[in-house]
Amino acid sequence: MDGYAHDTFSNDQVPSHQLPSVGDLDLEGLDKRYLTAELLGSAIFWTIFGGGGGLLIYLNLWEAPDWLSLVLIPLLLLLIIFSVVTTILGFKRKKFALREKDIIYQSGLFWRTYTVLPFSRIQHVEVHQGPIERIFDLGKLKVYTAGGSSSDLSISGLAIDNAHSIKHFILNKSTKDEEE
Repeated sequence: MDGYAHDTFSNDQVPSHQLPSVGDLDLEGLDKRYLTAELLGSAIFWTIFGGGGGLLIYLNLWEAPDWLSLVLIPLLLLLIIFSVVTTILGFKRKKFALREKDIIYQSGLFWRTYTVLPFSRIQHVEVHQGPIERIFDLGKLKVYTAGGSSSDLSISGLAIDNAHSIKHFILNKSTKDEEE
């Protein structure tokens, strides 16, 4: 005998039909104030962008042919409508769930994305607030993992108290996982 225990290697296959469905999860939506904050941010952007362009044309600082103005104004209106509609529909698709060992985030209007981060891979968690988020008492949870920026997670639109609670929950779970 060589003194080593010889265990047989096992790596049994798990049939995919036996796995739990993502649809079975009770995902939580973002704070409703986030939709208002997003629409306000969009309104500010379009006011500056559209208003600035309109001012250039109005003050004759940009010599544009008349037909171009007739094309640009409807195009700008279509872009604004598209922006508002995708913001509203996209808001409804953004959801998350905390489980015992991971956090899940769903997003995407046209291309749906499910991100699952195990607490054991999380290295750092932050809560951010921009100026519009401060007005609405909202925050963004940023979760950094060992896998680099491509595997990090950012969840905007959380009530600031909830964002801090989730941050502490994740950090406590991450610490416990390291100790086990």
